[in-house]
Amino acid sequence: MKYNHLILFIVLLAILVGGGTALTTSNHEGKSTVKAALQEKGHTENEDHDDEEKHEEDDHDEEKEHGEYESHDNDIEEDEHGHSEDAGIIEMTKEQQKEIGLVISIAHSGDIEQILSLIGEVRINEDRMAHLVPRIPGIVHDVNVSLGDKVREGQVLATIDSPELTELKADYLEKLRNLELTRRTFERKQYLKEENIASEADWLEAQSTYQNAETMLHSAKRRLVFIGLTENEIHGLPNAKDETFGRYELKSPLSGTVITKHITRGEKIGEEEVFTIADLSMVWVDLQIPSQDLDRVKEGLHILLSSTEGEVTEGKLSLIGPVVHEESRTVLGRVILPNPRGIWKPGIFVKGQIHSETSSSAVVVPAEAVQNIEGENVIFVPDGDGFKPIDVALGKSIKGKTEILAGIKAGERYVSKGAFELKAIQVTSGAGAHAGHGH
Repeated sequence: MKYNHLILFIVLLAILVGGGTALTTSNHEGKSTVKAALQEKGHTENEDHDDEEKHEEDDHDEEKEHGEYESHDNDIEEDEHGHSEDAGIIEMTKEQQKEIGLVISIAHSGDIEQILSLIGEVRINEDRMAHLVPRIPGIVHDVNVSLGDKVREGQVLATIDSPELTELKADYLEKLRNLELTRRTFERKQYLKEENIASEADWLEAQSTYQNAETMLHSAKRRLVFIGLTENEIHGLPNAKDETFGRYELKSPLSGTVITKHITRGEKIGEEEVFTIADLSMVWVDLQIPSQDLDRVKEGLHILLSSTEGEVTEGKLSLIGPVVHEESRTVLGRVILPNPRGIWKPGIFVKGQIHSETSSSAVVVPAEAVQNIEGENVIFVPDGDGFKPIDVALGKSIKGKTEILAGIKAGERYVSKGAFELKAIQVTSGAGAHAGHGH
């Protein structure tokens, strides 16, 4: 019994010791598990917290960045001229507009000057030029002028000794004497007929002979006139000296300049040209007008002429040719140009410009109203209390006027003066690209 109690006591003690150890181990493991779980949870929470902090920092940076732009936008929303970058509008007070001389106009169609450029050449005025050919052959006795000399109408240029002229003068004198003889015979027969002494037949014969003599003398005189003799020279033939009787004088038919000369003393000449005389105080400028541009020209239009020698003058289109040149497909356009100083020499090339105003269906504005911003052609238009640039498509631009083919319509308002100043304000304020668009 005593042993039984001892055994039971030992068993209980073992149980108590084993249970306590197990309990201690269990508690320790449990605490370790709990601690590991807490550490894992804490680590996870730390990671989540770090991610949240990082995300918050990113959000903060992004918000800070946006805040800076917003602050910048607020800071530069309007500069001293009231320029709004977002809208591309330059706001200006009435006083500022007046200060830069800004003018607002109404767009409308109008006339725009067109320029037609032509090429051409100065030519001799053929209506004031003469090719001199001796009207009778002979030997050149004397030459009185040289190339380039200025001569006057009727001036003797050369003298020619001509046997043929001698015969023509002799024939004239013979016919003159014969006329005098037949005249006297006729007058005598006339008297005798009235006295009933001469018959009617004798009178008629004398009359016929006299009339024939008049015809022959007239013919001989016309031959002398044809070769250049004047009435006074012909009337003076009966008293002419022997040494000049067969001498022919070649005279200038007009005042001008000797531009060609093919005659020398002592040479035998016939029917070839020996002089060319031209009046260079009036010349032709012959221009080539393309056939497709004929509808843009008409006689009487003023033409600005400039030569390769640097001379500039103005003339009037006096002739448009009746035919188109087969090869060049151009039409002659002629200007009769006064040339008193002789500076427009025949043969030099010239350029001609025909200025004509034609009605344009497009809007026409002053050239200064069009500005170029970053490679785009723009016009400033009113927008609220300011002005903004709009893109435009340009047509012709001539002498301070520019066609607007698109971007602005007739009746719309635009800045006609002061556009350059608006451009300067926009550029210097760092506005960047314009925001306007064509209509």
